[in-house]
Amino acid sequence: MITLLSLVGLVGSGAAGLLGGLGSCAPAGSAPAARPLSAAEAERLAGMRVRNHTDGAAGVTATIGTQLRAEGWVDWQRQLAYLRITRPGAASALIQAVPGLVATITEPGSAGGGQAGNGPPPTDPPAGEWRVRAVVPGNDTSDATSSMDGVLNLLFGASATRPDAAETLRAGDSRWLSSDEQDGDVVDVFLGPAVPPTQDAPQQRLTDMGGAVRYWLARDGGLRKMAATLPGDLKVEIGLRRGERTGFGAVPAFGGAPITPRAVTADEAKLLAGLRVADLRAGGGRISMALPARDGTLRRGEGWLDWERMRAYLLLRTTGGEAPAELLLATSSTVSTRPVPDDAAGWQLPPLQAPRGKWTSTPWAERGDKLGGFDLDLLLTEAMALGGDGRGKPSVLRETARHLRDDTVNGVAVGVFEIPKAEESGAAPGHARMRYWVGADGVLRRVELLTRASGYAQLDLTPDGDVPDLPRLP
Repeated sequence: MITLLSLVGLVGSGAAGLLGGLGSCAPAGSAPAARPLSAAEAERLAGMRVRNHTDGAAGVTATIGTQLRAEGWVDWQRQLAYLRITRPGAASALIQAVPGLVATITEPGSAGGGQAGNGPPPTDPPAGEWRVRAVVPGNDTSDATSSMDGVLNLLFGASATRPDAAETLRAGDSRWLSSDEQDGDVVDVFLGPAVPPTQDAPQQRLTDMGGAVRYWLARDGGLRKMAATLPGDLKVEIGLRRGERTGFGAVPAFGGAPITPRAVTADEAKLLAGLRVADLRAGGGRISMALPARDGTLRRGEGWLDWERMRAYLLLRTTGGEAPAELLLATSSTVSTRPVPDDAAGWQLPPLQAPRGKWTSTPWAERGDKLGGFDLDLLLTEAMALGGDGRGKPSVLRETARHLRDDTVNGVAVGVFEIPKAEESGAAPGHARMRYWVGADGVLRRVELLTRASGYAQLDLTPDGDVPDLPRLP
């Protein structure tokens, strides 16, 4: 039996940061006829991850131990998985994940131990309080959602943009185990690495590549099944329904519906060129903010944005953590914060008569850390800056801006756009950090930020021509 390592330090597979959660990944038993790989078999196993990435997506059915079952899809192109988790006598859960982050919710209608349904989850994820958390090394297999980390690790680890090193696979512990049949097709069962071998170390054992996984590979190179052992001796089998390409939507924290980036039209460029003027004319309005963090907390804010006076005022609360609620008052140059008073439990919005004392003020330029500006700061300052009397140049926007999709926000039809910053000029279409949701009237309705944690934060604005007079610091 091979001694196993946890899957940490993944390099070059597109699942960086997620595979830390899969540890002690052992084969579920090796057939006596196991033998070293032939050259052709090594090439086929080495190309498995690229084949998955090229095919793009697959249906997933997984069993975890004797109780848990998961069914749904993995989209290797979007690097997004979506599964329904069921367990006898327990409420079903829905789970979405990108490399590094997992979002979970108890499925509506399954409270009290009942299950809302079997099979794959609804293609449109339900609204609700999806809790976002990071994937961390090790799994607490007592919890249905956290024990799914290992399944997600295997799914994302099975995709890459370049093949494994075939010679490294032949020189190491990878083995042909047996022949089998899956869905009427003959497959070969291989013992192989959970993560690709590094290119600069030809003599690597499976323990150097995250541990051992059994792969059922068809003769055409298509992966049909995986099996491994997770921490706590938890056996996992994952079947893949190749060719199943359901265009499921993502939860807001992972970017929403799929995008199809294209250059903006002349009319769209003109609309975006006038965005600041249209916002200034609208004056501002109510704002709502949702910002997922890697520690599993969700920071929410409610308040107002005044484009005429370049001021924003928010009541901030954190769910899923211990951080206290606070007030935030921002201008074009400074952000000021203060803990809420003890009698603020019933507040839904920040009070227009700001409490005195205990305010801490800091210039925007002095906030941030070695990684740059905080996610909250970037989201808020971007929203504040989108009101003014300057117009953009449609000719420039025709070259730089991209239309991502049409959507709705708070019942209003919008176009979703990205306008890459100068430092993002080389980014692939659809990969700029900021997205702008703009109505037909040219007014911003949402600004969206890809956060440090690889989730999306949103700041929604409902235009209101009668924005209250936001306070100055007492």
